Amino acid sequence: MSTDNSVERLLASYEAQTFSALSELQRKLIAAMDQRETMGDIHQLGKITKEYKQTNKSSNETLALLSGVSSNTISTMTSDPTNSKVSTVLALLDAMGMTLTISRKSADE
Repeated sequence: MSTDNSVERLLASYEAQTFSALSELQRKLIAAMDQRETMGDIHQLGKITKEYKQTNKSSNETLALLSGVSSNTISTMTSDPTNSKVSTVLALLDAMGMTLTISRKSADE
């Protein structure tokens, strides 16, 4: 019984430390970005995600932990974002310290 309690305590401690580290990483990433920078439109989500991962030495698995979206979904979404749920795109963008902005099309679009 005490072994079970020890394992549960260790697991709870590990989960708390992991959550804290991920939260701190996300906070630092958000602070490092210029909030006014326009990155592109939905069709460029894959490129934006790839550049983010390269710049931050990250992976789909890390983004999955930060966003709560599976790494397979992230992979699918970045190859064809037009079929993605808005909530999924928002979760990924939030994990990367970005937001979705809606604007009027320019005359040449």
